Amino acid sequence: MNGSEVMVLSYASWKTRFGGDPGIVGKTVRLNKFPYTVIGAAPQYFNGTERFLWPELWIPIHNELQIENDDWLERRGDSNGWAVGRLKPGLTPKQASADLDTIAAQLAKEFPQQDKGIALKLTKPGFLGDGLGKPLRAFLAGIMSLAALVLLAACANLGGLFSARTADRSKELGIRIAIGSSRGRILRQLLTESMLISALGGGAAAVAARLLLHALSQFHPQMEIPVQFLVEPSLLVYVFAAAIAVLTGIIFGVIPAHQVWITDPNQTMKAAGSSIVNPRRFALREILLVVQIALCCLLVTASFVSIRGLRRTFAMSLGINPGGAVLASLDTSLGGYKGVESSRVQKRLLDAVASIPGVRAAAYSNTTPLSVNQSDTAIFPPGTTDFSSVNIRFAANYYRISPTYFAAAGTHLLYGRAFTVHDDQHAPKVAIVNQTFARQLFGVENAVGRRYPTDPGKETEVVGVVEDGKYSTLTEDPAPVVYLPIDQSPDNDTVLIVRSERPTADIVAAVRQAISSVDRGLPTFALGPWPDALAFATFPARAATIALGVLGILATMLAVTGIFGLASYTVSKRMRELGIRVALGAQQRQVLRAALQRTAILLSIGSISGLGLGVAASRLLASVVYQANASDPFVIVGVAVTMAFIGLISAAVPARRALQVEPARLLRDE
Repeated sequence: MNGSEVMVLSYASWKTRFGGDPGIVGKTVRLNKFPYTVIGAAPQYFNGTERFLWPELWIPIHNELQIENDDWLERRGDSNGWAVGRLKPGLTPKQASADLDTIAAQLAKEFPQQDKGIALKLTKPGFLGDGLGKPLRAFLAGIMSLAALVLLAACANLGGLFSARTADRSKELGIRIAIGSSRGRILRQLLTESMLISALGGGAAAVAARLLLHALSQFHPQMEIPVQFLVEPSLLVYVFAAAIAVLTGIIFGVIPAHQVWITDPNQTMKAAGSSIVNPRRFALREILLVVQIALCCLLVTASFVSIRGLRRTFAMSLGINPGGAVLASLDTSLGGYKGVESSRVQKRLLDAVASIPGVRAAAYSNTTPLSVNQSDTAIFPPGTTDFSSVNIRFAANYYRISPTYFAAAGTHLLYGRAFTVHDDQHAPKVAIVNQTFARQLFGVENAVGRRYPTDPGKETEVVGVVEDGKYSTLTEDPAPVVYLPIDQSPDNDTVLIVRSERPTADIVAAVRQAISSVDRGLPTFALGPWPDALAFATFPARAATIALGVLGILATMLAVTGIFGLASYTVSKRMRELGIRVALGAQQRQVLRAALQRTAILLSIGSISGLGLGVAASRLLASVVYQANASDPFVIVGVAVTMAFIGLISAAVPARRALQVEPARLLRDE
């Protein structure tokens, strides 16, 4: 039974579809040819309870049958709905969950066949009933952990910089203390300098983050439902970032405090100009550099793991070939077609797109793999007669397809035959299954000719076996799938698959015109290249690669500056020694070894430690990248080459300076 035919528009829909018309309230808008009265528009930043799904309008739930031609509200066994509510004051989530358990037990008792084993779960809204909550939280935890490592590397860089700078200013500090300056005042100056640097860096980072996140918010994958990634940072995020920047400046600004406090003016001025390096003792700045290089190597490892994961993602067998194909999604019931009329218009649509010049194959199905619209069905083992008992072997995804589906989708038929036009309602029930289905139900690869029960006294014969693929997510394990002839199990949901070698833009325009020639009023949800329709499925892999790539680049920049700073500092402090070595006849390689050997040792220690951390952190990386494996030879070689390159470009300028030393001028200056 339908409710009131009224709607509330979203702010975006009101602005884009109706031009922000202030007089829209009270006007009539047609949905699927039914008149609805607009009773309001939502505020700009209200998008319902979901974080990623942004409705364009809201209507009474009782109008579901009228809008989708689906009476799931009347089916007791259907669990598509969510109930949204607020807890009463003083009621804890634990108490509410206990009440839901009581309700579920009562429903199972009253309706044992439909509600046996039913579970009601209390979750926070926003992630499809928490269906996305666990993987999303794991992904964010992994990214935040790696981002914290970048921050730690930056802090180590900052600490090393201040430590070296304070050591370089030892004579100045000694003179200031000798003439009466207090150590507290000097420390206050050092803290001010460090906090100023941290504030400038934090401000630049906030601007960059704002731009990058705004760009991500503009990402709109081609889908049948409105998906939006709102990742605009709030004021609280900026406050947190500012606090981190200030705290970083304070903590690492006090690193030189110990050095300031123990400074002896007399000894400092006597030792000014000398630069004795103890090869057996590591200075604080050198220890910090090793930590920084190790963290950089870990993040570079994560970047290579993500690149490898992305390559593996796109190289894996999907069971379909999206390249060169165009999808058009629609629902024939929205055009007023039902039953036999729906099947007829589907065939007319297929004939229309198949006759487009340059089309090699065309088909239609109720949905496609890796789309949001996925359904499963219970599969019972052969010999089952009592379908009311819990005797389900497994649940399999199912697709209702036309006879030419596999040719259009690029799915390989391994055994048996494809469907034909004769597999209709008057023919025996048949199905085509994938390899996993055949193995799990029948224990064989070639299940052609095998039968399985579908209804009391009825069986379905397997007439073909196709390759495995990916159906719900790219990261899923092999899953059973069954294909049914759409003429034996009609469905109003229709996805046209058109494969052609012509330019995509031409085919999209031709398909749109072909649909319009069949019924100009038939609404099309989505029309575009099949690879674009997979954007939502491939988004996690792309996001992981981009995020880890950015972190790796930032870590590399920090490592380059850190190594360059230490190498330059070491060379500058040992210029007199290097001049004497050259004057005594040292070769260039001997000069380089004396100038940069210590830096090379630090780079090696840090790189080996970081690579070991990367291998040990594979579990953390697995929460971000599918099948992460830091011990992959490609990853190890890539990290080794990258770290060697970082060391080379970082030490190039200091090495050149060391090789161009002029003993006569240095000794004269001294």
